[in-house]
Amino acid sequence: MFKNLVIHPPVMDAHKAGCAAARQGKFVEFKNAFWEKAYEPYSQSHDPSKLGVDNIMAIAKDLGLDTGKLKADMEGPDCKAQVDGDMAELRKFHVGGTPFFFINGKTLNGALPKEAFKQIIEDRLKVAEASGVPAASYYDTEVMGKGEKQFRSRGDKQN
Repeated sequence: MFKNLVIHPPVMDAHKAGCAAARQGKFVEFKNAFWEKAYEPYSQSHDPSKLGVDNIMAIAKDLGLDTGKLKADMEGPDCKAQVDGDMAELRKFHVGGTPFFFINGKTLNGALPKEAFKQIIEDRLKVAEASGVPAASYYDTEVMGKGEKQFRSRGDKQN
C-alpha cells in the first residue's frame, strides 16, 4: 500500500501527479521515473526546477501519459483530496517521516537492511501461525481487532 506523506512542500505537485498518473494506470512507472529523473537529480544539485511542474510534465510525456489529462487531474480537487486524506490518515498513526512500515501490527520508522526486514517478517509470521487464527482473517481479528485503539507515549503504563 502506498500513502502520500508530503514532508517537503515543494514536492506536493509530484504527489498530485502520482495520483493523476494512477488515473491513467501508470502510478508505479511515474513514481519510479520521478525518483530517478527528478528527486535524485534534485538531491545532488538542489535545483528546485527538478521538482517542478515542467519536469513532471516532461517525465509524464516520456511515459506516454496524456499530459493534458494529467495536468487537469493534478489541478483538480480529487487528487488534492486524496493527498490530503492520506496525510490525515498518517497523522492518526503518528507517521512523520519516511520510510515508515507497518508489519502485522509492528511499526518501523526508518530504513533497515534487507536481512533485518526479513527477520522481522519471519518473526511476525511465526506469531501469526502460532495464534491459530486462519490466515484469511488474521489481520482483521488480531492486528486490527486487538491492536492499539490509541497511541501512547513510551512513558505511559501498559495495561
